[in-house]
Parts: sequence; structure tokens; C-alpha cells
Amino acid sequence: MIVSLKNKIAIVTGAASGIGLAIVEQFLDSEASGVIAVDISPSLDDALAPCKNQYGARLQSVHGDVSQESAAIAFTRAALDHFGRIDILVNNAGTHCTKALHEHTPDEWDRVMNINAKSVYWAARHVIPVMVKNGGGVILNTGSISGVIGIPGQGAYAPSKGALHQLTRQMAIEYAPHRIRVNAVGCGTVDTPLVHNAAKDSGDPAKFWTMLRDNHPIGRIATPDEIASFFTYLASDHASFFTGAILMLDGGYSAK
Repeated sequence: MIVSLKNKIAIVTGAASGIGLAIVEQFLDSEASGVIAVDISPSLDDALAPCKNQYGARLQSVHGDVSQESAAIAFTRAALDHFGRIDILVNNAGTHCTKALHEHTPDEWDRVMNINAKSVYWAARHVIPVMVKNGGGVILNTGSISGVIGIPGQGAYAPSKGALHQLTRQMAIEYAPHRIRVNAVGCGTVDTPLVHNAAKDSGDPAKFWTMLRDNHPIGRIATPDEIASFFTYLASDHASFFTGAILMLDGGYSAK
């Protein structure tokens, strides 16, 4: 089976590293006609440089904070200005704060919830009307094992991913009549900068990594490319009967 995104235009948030960067690369490799890569990081353009050199104008970047509506306005406008339509939205941007719930400051709680969950609302507010006008689309959300089970130190992160999972279900039901499919990928631990930072913040990185690896029955954590391959499939027409699903890609973590 050849997975092709030919003639598709995609927006990918959290695109400067990890899963998001791998998704951008694989979407372009799969013949997407255009990708808008979004991130707050000042290193976004450097991270995208190899892809930009290879794919040229098919790749465009937008610097923005997805917790703010201004970013959704900017990336929606960029997609329409450069490519004229939006077929795929990947809500991948995320952040963490490795603490027990009662140890979070109000600002920490708001930051995690706004980036991981409210950003999906901002994106929907601007992208869904475009998809409705176009006659359909695909929205993919990066979920987590933390959205379905309890893990120590995930005080705000777990509720934010639980909210993301329920947003996925709600949006799938709401927009199915408009031929918009909405799914989430419940990722296990992935070797990304976000997880490395969480390990540092845990206070005992060696213990943190051991805990994560040992809890995956498959005996290891995932690579960003493994996750991106599944996103590419779900974004394609091969996955046309998937909607409203929280698809666990977690090495067996949530099956225990």
C-alpha cells in the first residue's frame, strides 16, 4: 500500500522538533502539495531548513504561540494565502510541567491547559469554517497515555490530554455531517525534547527513564518517525472510515 497525500494541504503545529518535525517531513515525502509548519520556537526555520531546501515553496513556516488566537489566525491565513485551501490540521503542539497537581502554580496550570487543549479550540475556530466550505477535511490531535491512565507527576499534563481526547470525540460528532474526520493518536513515550525536559524536571532522570521504559510492554520507547508514519496514514484517504477514535500507539502501555 502506498500512502499518498497528493494534492493535500496541511497545517502542523509544534513543528520545530520531535513528532511535529517528523510529521512535516513525512507529509512532504508523501507528496503533500503544501505544509504550514507552526511553532513558537526561534529555531523553527533552522529545524525546517533541510526540508525547505528539498521541497521549496511547498513548505512554509509560521512563528506563533498556539495558546493565543492570533496564532490560529496567522496559520489559517498563511495556508489560504500560499495554497488556497486546508485539508489537514495536526494539533501537535504541547508542553508539560512534571509536578503533582497541588504543586502547580496557577500560571503553570493555565500554560499547560492553554497550549495542550485550548489551542485546539482556537484552531477549530478558524480552520473548521474553511474545511466546511471546502467540503471536508481531517483533524488529527496528538494525545497521550496520560489522557487515559494515571502517571506520577502528570498533574496538569494528564487532565490536558484527557480534555484533548474528549475534544476529539466531540468534534468528530459535531463535524461528521461536513465530512470532517477527527481522531487522536494516544502516544506512549516518544524520544523527543519534551520528554527529555520532563526527565530533567522530575529530579531523578535515570529513575524517570527507567519507569517509562519498563512500563511499555514492548520494552522500549517510540521514535518520532514511528509516530509520524501513523499520522500520515490517518491523514490519507486510506483511513476514510476512522473518526472519533483515540488510537493508542503506546507499545502496549495502556493495555496492562
